[in-house]
Amino acid sequence: MSSSSETSVVASSNRGVPSKCICGAGVRIFTSRTKENPGRPFFRCLTKRDPSSWTNKRDGHLFKWVEEAVYEEVEDALPKLGLMANEIVKTKSQVNQLTAALLELKEEALWSKVEIRKFRTLLKVCFVCVVCICVVSIGIAYLVIGKAQQMKFVLGY
Repeated sequence: MSSSSETSVVASSNRGVPSKCICGAGVRIFTSRTKENPGRPFFRCLTKRDPSSWTNKRDGHLFKWVEEAVYEEVEDALPKLGLMANEIVKTKSQVNQLTAALLELKEEALWSKVEIRKFRTLLKVCFVCVVCICVVSIGIAYLVIGKAQQMKFVLGY
């Protein structure tokens, strides 16, 4: 195997860690034993398990250095991480807005409770006043009717 970092006939959609070869066979990690790349791991088609069948990297089957695959994975993940970071910032902003709205609603609820207590007290006072007015009116009516009956007796009606 040569030391160049070429990837064989792999479509651009096969970026990152490969799972299958173009032929449909699975992929396995092997370790290079060449003088140019001793100990360097690479992905290779399972149909090319036997090193004696490795004529070159362009034999129509998958060959990819592991570090290239990992680099592509990281390279593809970075934009997604940026998008996720933006989403996190937006979400934090929304959480802060919702927290402020919740605090405002709690304050409004507390104010409403105080107002309701005031109105209840006012209603009780009004009720007592109405009852007092009724009692006084009844008392006055009783006195007026009583005086009128006394005057009837005096006048002879």
